[in-house]
Amino acid sequence: MAKPKKGKGNSKRTEQQAKKQEQSAAQQSKDIKKGGRSRSPLLKFVGFFLLFMLSFYLIYAQEWFQEGPLGFIMNIDAKISSFLLNIFGMGTTAMGDTVSSSKFSVDIESGCDGIEAIAIFTGAVIAYPKPARFKYKGILAGVGFLLLMNIVRIVTLFVTGVHFPKLFDIMHVEVWQVIFIVLAIASWLVWIQSVIRREQEHAS
Repeated sequence: MAKPKKGKGNSKRTEQQAKKQEQSAAQQSKDIKKGGRSRSPLLKFVGFFLLFMLSFYLIYAQEWFQEGPLGFIMNIDAKISSFLLNIFGMGTTAMGDTVSSSKFSVDIESGCDGIEAIAIFTGAVIAYPKPARFKYKGILAGVGFLLLMNIVRIVTLFVTGVHFPKLFDIMHVEVWQVIFIVLAIASWLVWIQSVIRREQEHAS
């Protein structure tokens, strides 16, 4: 008489369930590793950017930087701005970091030099996870653009002070400060688009 084989079906089902659990655990482990890898570039970008900005502000606050490189930049800004204003007959002179006329004068002080916006743009480009060969031209172009826009800021503020003196503080503090941050971020985004386009051209 054949003996009944009990529990064989249950054993197979148990083995299948165990395999499914192992596969599920393995997939979860892969997903966790993949998620970690996908977050890693973002964390590196934020970390490098914050480290760059911290280094920048440590240097920016130094007296030697304020009186040396920064003072030189502000003097150049004043001379170029005065030259452009005189093209339009504003009758200005540049003395150090001051642009003045018989009607109004502007002192180009720390914070009105565009350097912080330049640092934000440069730090974002350096921290972005792309090879260095894509960065140096972008940094040069972006810095040149922001320096030019700072000249535009000084000229427009001077004209505002002459013709609309009540609006000067608003233009200086609330308008141009915001515009410059937006310009820095926009320049960075334009650079990213140019890098993506170049990569696509090389790939095709």
